[in-house]
Amino acid sequence: MPDYRALYDSEFLHHYDLKKDEATVEIESVEGATLVGQGGRKSKRPVVKFKGAEKGLVLNKTNGKAIAALYGNDTAAWPGNKVTLYKAQTSLAGETVECLRVKAPVGKVDA
Repeated sequence: MPDYRALYDSEFLHHYDLKKDEATVEIESVEGATLVGQGGRKSKRPVVKFKGAEKGLVLNKTNGKAIAALYGNDTAAWPGNKVTLYKAQTSLAGETVECLRVKAPVGKVDA
């Protein structure tokens, strides 16, 4: 049964969308998107789309740096390369929260 949070409308990937603790995926494209945050504040962020996935991953600086360390800063070079997404925890506003992180690819590509 899916996590209840995965049943809400969202065009972006979250940690609870992973069916396993980690998944190796192939980058299909990277594009900029303007997101509206709390208080209506707009910010432009890179969004990575994965082959065969419905949702894209909004890159925070940590995940962006992780992919750049693997494949360089030029996002045009990222498509066709693989990364492993995994569930992790981080500190946010003094609380420990679950998150989605990126690392070097492990194993075969998950569908």
